[in-house]
Amino acid sequence: MPDFYFHIDPAVWFGSDALLRLPLLAADLAGSGRSRALLVADPLLYESKAIDRIRGLLEEREIQVLVFDEIPERATSRTAEDALRLARGARAPLVIGIGGIKTLMIARCTAALAASDLDLDAFLDGAKIASAPLPLIEIPTSLRHGFMTENCIVLPDGRDRRIRMRRAPSASPEAVLIDPVLSATLSPKVRASCAIDGLLGAVEAYVSTKSSFMSDLLLEKAVVSLAGGLDALIARPDDPAARFETWKGSLLASLGIGMSAPGLGTAVALAINARWPVPKASLAAIVLPYSMESAMKSRLEKIAKLATLFGEDVSQLSDADAAAKVVEWLRTRLGQLKIPSRLKDFDLSLDRMVDAARDARDLDFMNYLPRAVSVDDVFDFMKTAF
Repeated sequence: MPDFYFHIDPAVWFGSDALLRLPLLAADLAGSGRSRALLVADPLLYESKAIDRIRGLLEEREIQVLVFDEIPERATSRTAEDALRLARGARAPLVIGIGGIKTLMIARCTAALAASDLDLDAFLDGAKIASAPLPLIEIPTSLRHGFMTENCIVLPDGRDRRIRMRRAPSASPEAVLIDPVLSATLSPKVRASCAIDGLLGAVEAYVSTKSSFMSDLLLEKAVVSLAGGLDALIARPDDPAARFETWKGSLLASLGIGMSAPGLGTAVALAINARWPVPKASLAAIVLPYSMESAMKSRLEKIAKLATLFGEDVSQLSDADAAAKVVEWLRTRLGQLKIPSRLKDFDLSLDRMVDAARDARDLDFMNYLPRAVSVDDVFDFMKTAF
């Protein structure tokens, strides 16, 4: 077993009333006499009144809120630069991010670089941040946040739409508030796709060479909750308990991924999403069964164990048959959801996938795959899913 370092950041509050802690946290983190905050928000959240609710909670505590909501569907580092300019001009002592993963990563860029004069492009190219970050509070709303406990920024580069991942001590939140109620406005199919995206991260971290007994404990519990949550979301799309169970699994998955590492399918989904207008959750649903089949070549016993975690009776089956049952379990649910099962269903061009394969291979967590892969291997994986 490889050695591992056990330390958990950030502070996390989880529950239907978690958002009510925001004013106290904001006041503590902003500091006395500096009652301002920059809110980086997904504009789609205006429909659910979530942004108005946050502003109300903060303004009741006399915390002035400046909102950055100019986040397009295919946001890149250029959007993060706009938020960064606003933060530097406003001199807000606190950043709050609410929305999906891309919105949260824009908030991370803003908090990490606001107190410095470092250019964002230079940071993405490897320059180090010399100044301390602004405190950051994250409020995820998309039923998963696989990078929650990692000191990293993952964002498409505005210069070439290449997915970039930069690690820095300043690139992490002080606190995360997970309120399952905030995910209620997602469509049933999007909720299910997000659950599968969370499952992708959990499964890949489970078979990673960086995994340990501690991460395995968390990830096995995560898989049980995510699988149960997915079935509940399919059977009862509007049931709050289904969202709660899915979020519980996603939280456990985030902790486990932070101690281990995501894998090939995650890298491919990130790389394709950065270059083409295909939702990452939809890509995760496509690549997860192929990622499982790839892992069976070197982590057969772990993939086989997933069958029991999914609730399948495989007591009389060999590891190979049990592992095949796992893939069958997932594809059955993808069929029930009528989710596209091939990359070609999104009108992608295979001959343009080579660049995305190279982008995916360059992500640092690819060094922890069950078996080493080259750019050609990544492209072959993409062809299989095409």
